[in-house]
Amino acid sequence: MTIIQFPNIKKADYTPVSTSLSKTTGSSSSKSGRSIFVIARQRTFLIAALGGFVSWSAMAIQMSATPLAMTGAGHSFAQATTAVEYHLLGMFVPSFFTGTLCNWFGSRLVMLIGLLTQLTGTLLFQRGFKTSHFNLGLIIVGVGWNLGYVGASALLTQSHREEEKTKTHSLYEAIVMSSISLSFFSSAFAEQYFGWMVLTGRLISIYLGTSVLILGVDTAFVFYKTKNLRTEITIDNIELEIPA
Repeated sequence: MTIIQFPNIKKADYTPVSTSLSKTTGSSSSKSGRSIFVIARQRTFLIAALGGFVSWSAMAIQMSATPLAMTGAGHSFAQATTAVEYHLLGMFVPSFFTGTLCNWFGSRLVMLIGLLTQLTGTLLFQRGFKTSHFNLGLIIVGVGWNLGYVGASALLTQSHREEEKTKTHSLYEAIVMSSISLSFFSSAFAEQYFGWMVLTGRLISIYLGTSVLILGVDTAFVFYKTKNLRTEITIDNIELEIPA
């Protein structure tokens, strides 16, 4: 059994032909696929975009605001740097296994667990201002970001056909990158205006909690329809089990 895997995505699996499509659309429309507005209205795309947006924005604002909070609490710049280094390890080390988890449990569940993990790390900051609180909290937030973002990106592939891949991923990346920009530009102001405890304990926690609720309802709906967390509902509402 291979432990380190990429999310298993096969072109043939995600390009089903819908019988509801008109035969008069012509060869030009079949090459370009559906309109981006049609793709963006799908539940699968919206959930994937939500997961990517929230996982990135919640992580970025906490990562960039942490040095301000730590130095404000009397810690040295070196200690703040170490906390961010631990955070980076939490962000990228799980990448060796996240693809395997997506194949085993389904991308929706991995994404949901990722945001729950981020919420756990955020709430840990409420324990106090010790370096251990910052270090462990940032590690957990980083792990949650990895699970949430990889799960969302894997789920995104369920929302488009092969000929629609470029424009779908372009829109998704634009949404995700906008969340990063907003978080980085607002982090210093938010930390100084609200304070670290209010920022993490109220604003970000409520933000993540609401997102977890939405993703939880969506995951429960898909499970109710398919009776299998590894089964997705594709772009043509065809139940499809992800091969292990």
